[in-house]
Amino acid sequence: MALFTDALLADLRALPGAEHSFLKQLAQDDGAPTRAWLQAAVDRVGGAIADRWADVLGSLDNRRFFQGYAEVATCEVLSPRGWRISDLSWPGPSLSARDPVGEPYHLLALGFIKQIRPADRVAIQRLSRALDRVGSRARIVVLVRRWLPHDFDPEPVRRAIEMWLREVDRSGWDGRYAEYRDEHVDLEFALTGEQAREGQGVVALALGPYDAHRTMEALEQRIVGELDAWRLSAWSDQPVVLGLVCDQRWDLPPGYLRELLYGKPVRQQTHADEPRYTATFGVEMTPCLFRDPLYRALSAVVLIEREPGQPQPAATRSFVNPWADHQLAVDALPGRVFGVHGREGDAATLAWVG
Repeated sequence: MALFTDALLADLRALPGAEHSFLKQLAQDDGAPTRAWLQAAVDRVGGAIADRWADVLGSLDNRRFFQGYAEVATCEVLSPRGWRISDLSWPGPSLSARDPVGEPYHLLALGFIKQIRPADRVAIQRLSRALDRVGSRARIVVLVRRWLPHDFDPEPVRRAIEMWLREVDRSGWDGRYAEYRDEHVDLEFALTGEQAREGQGVVALALGPYDAHRTMEALEQRIVGELDAWRLSAWSDQPVVLGLVCDQRWDLPPGYLRELLYGKPVRQQTHADEPRYTATFGVEMTPCLFRDPLYRALSAVVLIEREPGQPQPAATRSFVNPWADHQLAVDALPGRVFGVHGREGDAATLAWVG
């Protein structure tokens, strides 16, 4: 079953507009490696799964297309670990599978599209380069509070910061901080107390914007909604592995996702030898996904993301549920795995493996 025929590619390239569409972007010459990867995945599964993927991967609607991509990605990162994908649990995104030892599992693949474009980060780089041209050598940290507009001109900011740093150099400024705000730009600057050495720019670091809280809110809402729908489905007697697939890097602080899944640890330790870090979760019930009795069938969560410039996604981290009804072995999961290091009653100590 050919996903991307020559006729389809020609029609997509000739289509006016729709530049935001993943499918149209995939039709360009630089999309050939990703098209080949998707085609190989469809050829391997065949049957009802291939029919579904051919349908959603031919959609100009980014939500439908990327949901199909998420299902492909989840299967492709688990298959090298010995997982076998057997059937589609209609209408998706559910897939029937067996783990490396042959136990049946229900794969729930969820696609997430972040509202960040490569041009957004390019605008921040353009700002940093402009600030590096100021006459002062006092080094600064730049905090970008919201994404810069696509037509952002950094020169007014550069002139304002140059005037500020002149005041700093003359000891005419009280404090370490300054702000620049207008209708579209919200920036904060902090002096590091250092002077730029030979070869160094004025900008020591550019940070933000921070959207981790919004990402976590979207994650929690979608995960809980999908798991609740699964509990009421015909497949609720099967254990679940959740694949969370992002169209770019997740860029989530490790503690945010860990707290959503496990709650707050009662003890955290660092060690001179492996494992370098362990976290112990006590017997007390805390608000979190893995400890909720409604979701004891959730055996693991796998975090998957698209690497810039790479045709196929990567599984960066996997999280084992130590209280699940069905326990998965650490080596059954891809990426770095947060798995059980020790138990004492209902308390569990977890550590990173791999």
